[in-house]
Amino acid sequence: MTVFMLSTSYSLVTISVITFALLSLCSLFVNQYHQSVLAGGDTDIINNNNNNNNSVSNVNSISDNSFNNATSNSSESITTRYQLPEQHPSYSPSTTIASPSSGIGVDTYPIGISVNPSTKKIYVANEFSNTVSVVDIPTLKVVKTISVENFPYAIDSNILNNRVYVTNRGSNSVSVIDGSTNIILYNISVERSPVGIAVNPSASWIYVTNLDSRSISVIDGISNTVDNTIRFGPESIPYGIAVNPLTNRVYVTDIGSNSVHVIDGATNDLISTIQVGLKPVNIAVNVRSNILYVSNLDSNDVSVIDGSTNQLVKNIPAGGDKPAGITFNPISDKVYVSNIGSETVSVLNISNIDGTRVLKNISVNPSTTPVYSEENSLTEIPADLDFPLITSFIAFDPTDNLAYLTNTASNTISVINGQTDSVAVKITFDATPPDAGNVECNGIKRLSGNSTLYNKGEVLQCAAIPERGYVLGSWSGLVNDLSSNPLTLEASEFGTLTANFKPALSPEAYVFMFGGIAGASSIFLGWYYKFGQRRYINRYMTRIETTYDTLHETEDEQCIRQLRSIRKELLYLFKKGSLSDSHYNILDKKASDYIESIRHGEEYL
Repeated sequence: MTVFMLSTSYSLVTISVITFALLSLCSLFVNQYHQSVLAGGDTDIINNNNNNNNSVSNVNSISDNSFNNATSNSSESITTRYQLPEQHPSYSPSTTIASPSSGIGVDTYPIGISVNPSTKKIYVANEFSNTVSVVDIPTLKVVKTISVENFPYAIDSNILNNRVYVTNRGSNSVSVIDGSTNIILYNISVERSPVGIAVNPSASWIYVTNLDSRSISVIDGISNTVDNTIRFGPESIPYGIAVNPLTNRVYVTDIGSNSVHVIDGATNDLISTIQVGLKPVNIAVNVRSNILYVSNLDSNDVSVIDGSTNQLVKNIPAGGDKPAGITFNPISDKVYVSNIGSETVSVLNISNIDGTRVLKNISVNPSTTPVYSEENSLTEIPADLDFPLITSFIAFDPTDNLAYLTNTASNTISVINGQTDSVAVKITFDATPPDAGNVECNGIKRLSGNSTLYNKGEVLQCAAIPERGYVLGSWSGLVNDLSSNPLTLEASEFGTLTANFKPALSPEAYVFMFGGIAGASSIFLGWYYKFGQRRYINRYMTRIETTYDTLHETEDEQCIRQLRSIRKELLYLFKKGSLSDSHYNILDKKASDYIESIRHGEEYL
């Protein structure tokens, strides 16, 4: 019975201590985990667009008053100049718009844009940095920046031979770029202030509108020389140009006479002139139906022309202020119009000419809003530039059903999803360290490095799925909430969402660790129990000896009473488990022997 009571007491103490140790350890792990989550992550990962610092020469051949006076009947020469300043070496314009990262960052003042669906490349002419940005469509990232001549403006590509052609307003030239190597092959001299450009890929002719010379340069794409020059009257100001390769017709917008000229591509003869709205800017051609759509900057409408009869069908509202760029979506029979005054893209349903209407207006990054901050801008660079120095072109990729729009003042390219007619942003998913886990958004697993297009404003539910032996440490990139899992994210800009995982103890490690703690606790408790036993036996042995030595010769009865009292204390400690069976027997026998010796004499000992 005595042994059983001792074992039970010892077991209860041991279990209590081990339980307390495990709970303390778990609490420690939880605290450390939360501290690491709160401390982890990097909320400063922002996609900043670095503007190109190439110097821009002082060019005296950029026309502006010619546009503003386009409707005037004055015979004054249109060579009145808008002189652009020399660019300071430290020139680095910065945008003040709310979310520049909702577009693809390119160089300074992007104007012209062209898509080659065969090579999956986008080419952007950056007017104030004298460069062409090459954007890879699968990743929507700039993969190359090509330096060209002064003030590149419009750009087009030949998908058959992979040549890219860009007009340089300040150099009166056309740069020819090899799309496979991104190397400039030729710089072809044309007439003054070339702005518009169009390529007939089947015939390999390139047509260039020369603003100040009132002419069109016809370039042979094989010899890369000017083969012919088509001239207009003194009232004409040719600007935009487009080609229908099936009919071999060339169409030119004339902002001086508010008309569209039709040229026979076989003879380069003018065969018709069609009156349209005020200040016609650009043309989109529906090759299949031979219908043309012309954006009219000052009358805020779109002219619809029948290419078979060269007759104006009707003028329809553009749906925005100052329509400039225009493109046709052959997949959905829609027309996209970039409105530089209202900073929107209008979506027009043109499947039925009589029922043509504006389906939607899409807000995009600024094209004309002043964008220079005080600390980074130069006072000699005006922030209130107007058309044609600031405009917005738009191009369509039928293979992906995506439209791409230049936002001149914000130095970005907006992406329009042709299926939803919404601004699209691309989000890249990542997980660190490699193979530690992956990200799952809206129920779809996203491998590390995978990129996906989402409509701007779309809400995503993303969860970090760790592999065995890992837990989520924190999120970083496009998030402010670092610790939630799953995470709610609104797609609003280009960027990366990264799940940062950290090592975690496996179940085997937990078992091993807790087993070690239990073993250590058992050893500690055994040692502590034995130490307590020794302490009791030493103390009570001393009390028994002292009591006997002090009182047995003078106060026999008092000595016996105190020894009996000590025996009661020993019994209490034994029952409580503080004394072992053997130690209790030793102490109790010692006290009992002293009592008997007092009663029967010293010989009893």
